[in-house]
Amino acid sequence: MSNDNLLSIGGFALLSGLSLHALRHYDEVGLLPPAVVDPDSGYRRYRPDQVQRARLIGALRKVDLPLDEVRQVLDDPDPITRKAVLTRHQQELAERAHTLSRMVHTLDHYIEHGVAVPQVTSPRIVQVTINVRSLSEARAFYEHVFAAEFNEEISSFQIGTWPGEEFFLLTVAHEPNHPGPAGPSRFGLLVADLDTVHKRALDAGAAEIEPPADRPWKPRSSCVADPSGNRIDLFQS
Repeated sequence: MSNDNLLSIGGFALLSGLSLHALRHYDEVGLLPPAVVDPDSGYRRYRPDQVQRARLIGALRKVDLPLDEVRQVLDDPDPITRKAVLTRHQQELAERAHTLSRMVHTLDHYIEHGVAVPQVTSPRIVQVTINVRSLSEARAFYEHVFAAEFNEEISSFQIGTWPGEEFFLLTVAHEPNHPGPAGPSRFGLLVADLDTVHKRALDAGAAEIEPPADRPWKPRSSCVADPSGNRIDLFQS
């Protein structure tokens, strides 16, 4: 194609709806390289047929799909894989929306009644220690399934923030500072979307112990075993 038919980066930005900053970044990460880069000036030029890919990138970024997953959706030849990427992101957005909804509800309460310092009126479990066969495997599992942040200083996954009611530490046994229990542990977690989290756990390598079920005496619940055999009872919040 003649350079006369190529689009300047400004013209391409106008047609694609992407900013100049975004186009430069997508070039740097190899997601949307220009057709030609002037070796002297570094000026980028694009083919007209690249506009469609650029618009698709823009559409996927508007729903906050990470760049690596945008690349999968655009470039993976398997439609099942592409659909799985979008479905997983949809589930993550639904959980975030649920969390934001709860935060809005809490703020409504604060606006109407004021902000009170949380008081601990009765004991509650805030820490469980588990054995794992591989720390890296455990980190991958709990970070993916529960979005738990791992604190290396205390060898623990942190769920929620102190002093909030959702605060919980899942400590990984690490001799000699964090000796573990005699065998696999069992603990329960409240989750925003039981069925979604249950499926995500299975996809991440968990074994299903009990499928999601409704029971008259407790919230909808299920049970999975993490890759190290620790059992996790999941409860719908």
